[in-house]
Amino acid sequence: MEDGEKAAVTALDLFSKYDYDLSWKFALICKLDRSSISFLLLDKILHIFEILGSGVPTLTYSILILPFTSYFRFYLSFSTAQIFDIFSQFAVKNFFKRKRPTYKDNSDMFFTHGPDKFSFPSGHCSRMTMFWYLSFCLMDTSSVEYQVLAAVFAVITVSRVFMGRHYISDLVGGAALGLFNGMFAWHITWLH
Repeated sequence: MEDGEKAAVTALDLFSKYDYDLSWKFALICKLDRSSISFLLLDKILHIFEILGSGVPTLTYSILILPFTSYFRFYLSFSTAQIFDIFSQFAVKNFFKRKRPTYKDNSDMFFTHGPDKFSFPSGHCSRMTMFWYLSFCLMDTSSVEYQVLAAVFAVITVSRVFMGRHYISDLVGGAALGLFNGMFAWHITWLH
């Protein structure tokens, strides 16, 4: 191995260790006594956010509302954006195949199949960042509705580390992918 290759491997190892250690500091659910009221309450709340941020309910809602809405074109575009986001996440996850954090048993995750068992990038973070970007483009950012949506998107995103499902770098990768997907959806589909 050349000196440059050794330095690159060492830098990557250092980054991975720092990412692991920092993510562990924020993995709140992993540090609580499983029989405590705090654990049970936090676990239930975070699971609700996990389900809310999953692609299954968000895409199902968008598709089911299509025949009943006067905003048919919007919801069709929004559903198309979500499908693109899901496929792009799966492609990137399948390329990197980064394992999820080992400090949490992730067998209770909601609806994980195929590449979704991998950690990088966070699909919830990608989806929430895409939703945030589209909301930013479509809504008055000073409105209460926008502020509430942005807060929910942020909580869903950080809950992934709190639950021990992802490393912080997974969230950064998910945010970058979600921003790209949001821009793509905004400029390519009929959303504007």
